Amino acid sequence: MNRRTAIRNVVVISAGAALLPSCSQQDPAGAIPLKNISLTGPQENMVAELSETIIPKTKNFIGAKDLKAHEFVLTMLDDCTSPEEQKIFINGLQVFEDTCKKKFDTSFAKCSAQQRSELLKEMEASKDEKDNGVKFYRTTKRYTLQSFTSAEAYMMNVRKYKMVPGPIYKGCVPVS
Repeated sequence: MNRRTAIRNVVVISAGAALLPSCSQQDPAGAIPLKNISLTGPQENMVAELSETIIPKTKNFIGAKDLKAHEFVLTMLDDCTSPEEQKIFINGLQVFEDTCKKKFDTSFAKCSAQQRSELLKEMEASKDEKDNGVKFYRTTKRYTLQSFTSAEAYMMNVRKYKMVPGPIYKGCVPVS
């Protein structure tokens, strides 16, 4: 065996070893790096779709997906809640998805706008405080609204926020 053949074989084997893990059929990991919770790509997408359903994009204004509200939801959950609440959220995510599959025979991300609206109305009307699916929905809604109402686009275009001290401030006025 000559040296060129040996080098070529090593390169081919190395490239194959590097590409092999990407060929597995596992769910892709989520795109957001989280420390305490782990979500798959489809679960993260479902949270993004739920946020967009809560605050949809209109002709005149951006929606939750444009603001990446789902990333805010997951970051707040990861950083600011207790491990027990994180478990409830993850379990609730699965319960929410199972409820959707039971009702519509499809995942939440693939439901029509009418089906999504119907499911969310049921969640809003639910009085069951122990249902993890309802807790998941309410947590997602709370953080989505917080993300939206603290966004620059909302503050400047809806609230008409002005920087303090305002346009009439005069810093060099003699005091008598």
